[in-house]
Amino acid sequence: MPVFYRRPRPLNATQDAGKSLARAGNFLFARGTNSVALNGPEFPQAMRTYPIVFTTGEPRTAVAVLGLRDNENLFLDSAGSWRPDSYIPAYVRRYPFVFMVQPGNADMVLCIDDDSGLLVEDDTRPLFVDGKPTDVVQHALRFCAEFQAQFKATQEFVQALVEHDLLVANETRVVMKSGQQMALRGFQVVSEAKFNALSDAVFLDWRRRGWLHLVYCHLMSMANWSRLVELAGAQGLG
Repeated sequence: MPVFYRRPRPLNATQDAGKSLARAGNFLFARGTNSVALNGPEFPQAMRTYPIVFTTGEPRTAVAVLGLRDNENLFLDSAGSWRPDSYIPAYVRRYPFVFMVQPGNADMVLCIDDDSGLLVEDDTRPLFVDGKPTDVVQHALRFCAEFQAQFKATQEFVQALVEHDLLVANETRVVMKSGQQMALRGFQVVSEAKFNALSDAVFLDWRRRGWLHLVYCHLMSMANWSRLVELAGAQGLG
């Protein structure tokens, strides 16, 4: 089950007749995770805020690190507002919608999380009118389709990192304001030495594919571990 989503199900013109999408007043649904998937086009903005690392499990994915501990998101305040000086990943912004594959069907279907609390019985922002999807649904379709295309392209980039043996296990040690030391594990980063040793042919191919700047953004994002420490200290979490 994708992170955040507890009971996603396909949108249905009959089942969802008379239902509207309430405007989300906060991001409290994201408070229980310390990382979210990140797509390549987001790297230049996300690198200013989050460490960007790579998962070890399948599917191999780039993620933005949001906290230093499990179930910790340092970018939310008690009201569920995201820090105003921080980029909000598309994975977060697409909620409560998501594309999912249904049993017996290879096509991606637009789904909504029934447990989101954002489906209401009124006509303020209807999902369907006369059985046809409204602009609310059409926007969700476009956003999720773009997200899925970018996710697939980013997976191709990550797979290339794997195939060229550029990803290495990493352990980041941080010192909290209290003096407590923490060792963060379970993710991978690009080996700068191995990246610099790529052949000219591969380097030029990656430049053509637009992958080089993704590596540079990732490497520069490592400076953001200290920012997470500062945020944790400011919130009395270390």
